[in-house]
Amino acid sequence: MWITKTRAILLFLLVFLASTCSGATNSAPLRKQLKILAIFGHPGKSHFDVFKPLVEELARRGHGVTVISHFPRTEKAIAAEPLPTYKDISLVDENLGVFVNVVDLNLIDNSYTRIFKNMYMLYFMSNISCTIGLQNAAVKQLLASGQKFDVLLTESFNTNCFMGLVYRINAPFIQISTHQLMPWVIDELGLSQETSYVPALLTRLPKPMNLFERMSNLAATWFMSAMFHTFFDWRDRSLIEKNYGPGTPDLQSISNNASLIFVNTHYTIHGSTSYQQNVIEIGGLHIPPSVKPLPKNIAKFLDEAHEGVLYFNLGSMVKTSSMPKDKLDVLLKVLGSIPRKVIWKWEADDMPDLPSNIFILKWLPQYDILNHPNVRCYFGHGGLLGLSEGVQSGVPMVLMPFFGDQYQNSMAARARGVAVMLDYAQLSEETVRHALDEVFNNTSFTFSGTSRSEGYGYPASDAMNLERRECQGYRCEYSVLYRDDNGPGDGGNEKVESRPLISPALINDSYVAQRYAGTNLSRSQANPTPKSVGYHELLVSMVGDAAWMQ
Repeated sequence: MWITKTRAILLFLLVFLASTCSGATNSAPLRKQLKILAIFGHPGKSHFDVFKPLVEELARRGHGVTVISHFPRTEKAIAAEPLPTYKDISLVDENLGVFVNVVDLNLIDNSYTRIFKNMYMLYFMSNISCTIGLQNAAVKQLLASGQKFDVLLTESFNTNCFMGLVYRINAPFIQISTHQLMPWVIDELGLSQETSYVPALLTRLPKPMNLFERMSNLAATWFMSAMFHTFFDWRDRSLIEKNYGPGTPDLQSISNNASLIFVNTHYTIHGSTSYQQNVIEIGGLHIPPSVKPLPKNIAKFLDEAHEGVLYFNLGSMVKTSSMPKDKLDVLLKVLGSIPRKVIWKWEADDMPDLPSNIFILKWLPQYDILNHPNVRCYFGHGGLLGLSEGVQSGVPMVLMPFFGDQYQNSMAARARGVAVMLDYAQLSEETVRHALDEVFNNTSFTFSGTSRSEGYGYPASDAMNLERRECQGYRCEYSVLYRDDNGPGDGGNEKVESRPLISPALINDSYVAQRYAGTNLSRSQANPTPKSVGYHELLVSMVGDAAWMQ
C-alpha cells in the first residue's frame, strides 16, 4: 500500500543517515531489518560506483539487499568481505560484457549536433539495458515470486523501463541520480525547470547566461524532454508490455511517486538550485572513508617523484588509447617536456613514442593516488566522480570534457577556481602548456582546491558512510531517533532520545576567503574546522516524523 510509504522511507533514512562522532555513544539498533531491492539497469561503471558504497553499507548493517545490476560483486570482493545479506541479480550479457572504456575518441563531436548525438547514445545504451534487464530470467523469477520489499532504490537517468518493476512490486522507492538532474527527470518528479539560471545538463552553456543563452537553454531543455518522453517512453512501455503484459500506467506518473531523490551533486561545486524538500544532495557519497596503501610499483614511482607528479586519467568510459594520433602527439610532446613525472591510465599494452617521465598502467587506484603528497595536478575529463575526488583531495585539475555532464561539471569547477578547462576540439601545444602553467604556477589553484575540499567531500561522505566514519574533527549536532524494545507491538509507544547525527558542515565563500587570507598552506598542512550552521532541516524533520509513524 502506498499509505505505508512514509514509514518505510523514514526507517530507511534512520538506517542510512545515523552515524557516530568520536567519543559519542553508538545509536541503538533498529527493531526491524529492512528488505531492500536496488534496481540499477544502466551499464556504466561510473554510475554503479555511486550506488555501491550505499548498498554494501546497508548489507553490512544486516539489511537484506538484493541488487539488480551489470556489476555483481566479484569473487575477490566476496572473499574479502562476504556480506551474507547481499544478493546479486546480474544483468551482464555474455556477448556484450560491460560498458568500460568503450567510447572511441575518434567519434567525439563538438559541433552543434552534439545534443542529438548525446541523446542517441543515451537511447542506444538504454535500449540495450532495458531489453536485457526486462528479459532477464532471474528478474522475471523475482517478480513472479511475489517477494515483498520495504524499500526500492532505482536510478533516475535513462532506464525508465524499470519503472514497470517498481509498479508491480508496489513498494516505496527512492530515486538516485548520479549527476545533475536531467531535464526529463525534472519533469517526471514535478520539479521546476530553472532554465533562466541552470544550464541543461547536455549543453555547453555558461553560468550565468545572457538572454540569448537563456533562450537556447529553454529550447534545449524542451527538446531533450520532448525527445525522451516521446521516443524513450514509447520504447519502454512497449518492452514492459512485451515482457510483463499490459496494465502499466504512465511511466512519468510512476516516477512522480518517488518519496525521495538523491542527487550526486554538491552546492560548493554546482551552485544553488531550488530543489523541493524531497531532493537531497549526496555529493561525495562514493568517496572512500580512508586512503589505502598503494601497490608497490605505483608507490615507488610517486615516492621518488620529489619534483611532483601529474596524474592523467580520462575515466572508465573513454578509451584513451583510441585518441587520434595528432592529439596524442600534442599531449606526449607537452607532458614529456615538463620537469615532472606523469602517471597515466592507458588501456593498451604500450604507448608509441612514450617519454621517459611517463609511467602507464591499465588500471590505477585513483583516490589513493590523488592523496599522495607528491601529486600536484589531476588531468581528467570532468566526470563527476573523478572531479569530486580531486576536490576532496585538494588537487588542482586540468579538465578536458568529451560528452554528457562533463562540460557542465568542468565549467562549474572552473568557475569555482579549482580547475582549468581545455577544449578537446582546439587541443594544441599552446593550450595544454597554458593550462599546466596555470595549475602548477598559479598558487590560487592550490588554495582553492584545498579550501573547497573542506566543504565538499567530507560533510557529504561523512553523512552517508554511517558508523565507518568519524566526524573528522567537525562539530556534530545530535538529533537521531531510535526504537527501543517498547515498539508498536508492545503498547504502541516509541521512545524518542537524542543520538548522534552528522550535520553537514556548510562553508560559504566568505568563510573560505577569510580562513585562507594571507596564508601559504599546502593541502597537507591546511586543516580548518568549518563552522556548522545548524541542522540539515530536511533530514531532521523527516527523522522527527518517525517518532509517531507506525
